[in-house]
Amino acid sequence: MNKTMLNELFKDLFPSHIDVRGGFFSKITTNLQKAGRGEIVFYRIQNTDSAYDVFMDRLGENTQSLLVVNSVSEKLIQRGNFICISFDKFHEAQRRIADDFYPRDNSIKIAGITGTNGKTTTVNVAMQIAKILGKRTIAIGTIGITDASGEVLEDLGATTPSYVELRRILHRYSGKVDGIFLEVSSHALDQKRLGDIRLSAAAWTSFSQDHLDYHKTMDAYFSAKSEIIRSSIMDGAHCFVPASEKELVDKLKNYHTVRVAPTLDQSDLPLFFHPKYNKANLELALELNRELWGGEINIDLSNISTPKGRFSIIKVDHILAVIDYAHTPDALSNVCQAVKDSFSDYQLVVVFGCGGDRDKSKRAKMGAAVDEYTDRIFVTSDNPRSEEPEAIIDDIVSGIQGPFERHVDRREAILKAMDSCDQKSLVLIAGKGHEEYQEISGIKNYFSDFEIVEEWRESRLNV
Repeated sequence: MNKTMLNELFKDLFPSHIDVRGGFFSKITTNLQKAGRGEIVFYRIQNTDSAYDVFMDRLGENTQSLLVVNSVSEKLIQRGNFICISFDKFHEAQRRIADDFYPRDNSIKIAGITGTNGKTTTVNVAMQIAKILGKRTIAIGTIGITDASGEVLEDLGATTPSYVELRRILHRYSGKVDGIFLEVSSHALDQKRLGDIRLSAAAWTSFSQDHLDYHKTMDAYFSAKSEIIRSSIMDGAHCFVPASEKELVDKLKNYHTVRVAPTLDQSDLPLFFHPKYNKANLELALELNRELWGGEINIDLSNISTPKGRFSIIKVDHILAVIDYAHTPDALSNVCQAVKDSFSDYQLVVVFGCGGDRDKSKRAKMGAAVDEYTDRIFVTSDNPRSEEPEAIIDDIVSGIQGPFERHVDRREAILKAMDSCDQKSLVLIAGKGHEEYQEISGIKNYFSDFEIVEEWRESRLNV
């Protein structure tokens, strides 16, 4: 695509500034920091005091790529090689270029899954069910692009990619898959990242406090989530909600497209689906497949498993180590309650922390959620990011009434928690799940909860 073609494509969108400097453009992206020559970069600048400074900092010395932005400054004019299109026409500009670079394949069915907790498990389980049914599918979400075997095909860096990234993925897998199970975050819904992509089915797993650093209020958070019903699903498609989420079912009762998923008999399910929330995720996954492919589903559920880091059980002597991604008050409460219900003869020990540079108001609530159920608590670090780890722990323990231990070093906390178990115990290591890094002072350092448990197990074998 050259300058003449771009001028023709955008002319009726009335760009306020246009300065395209020669060359031929063969790629589109939203990753400003990695873009180079021959790439068109869409970057929507938020209407905040610091947003433009952040934009210019990320732009750095990049003078080669063509920028499509919604706001302009003197610095950008001096740089050149940009097109400025108003905020209300920005999505249309993305769609037009995506139509040229990545023509649509409407034969691929897309199921979108939103919810505070449970999105990753639901898309993963839904994909396994589809495979048993003979359907070729992939999942897009927190882990990246994955297939039914659990292999990570591509790391995306965001729960829900940008619109142009979604179009690229759809184009790349055209003719290769029958369907896609897509995690849809509240950020993505609020920012209209699905654009004109419509869902053949949807699910809403749960709703509880999270992301208030972005949405500010629970009402705004709920409104963003509701976009999956209001504007994202096709005519005639349905959004499924678990019967166990009674408050959510009640909130959505006036939407004619919402359906409550039928419940399963817990006694017929594998152990990791005994926790109420995992059973609900399985129920949604089954309904999504019924909606996409039609007909009844009669399969052996013993062949289905949860993804790595979602109630992953590792047995070591008299200890069950459970690694789980739970990182909100509701998720921690759910997983602790599930352990008490399903493993009532085990002592419950919990290792957890809370991420930095995120919603601070949930920290004490996370402490209180754990305090309600556990026999022993080890408070540690999650991803402190730019915050002081000790300060984050101070916020967490303000919600704990009983005894606890604090260890800033996550490895040390896990090892000490395992060492503390002199009787039949379940050690819940919460917060990071599948993640293989810990972000401290802006640097991602390699770290795996699974490897620390394995380190402890090896040490026991060598005693």
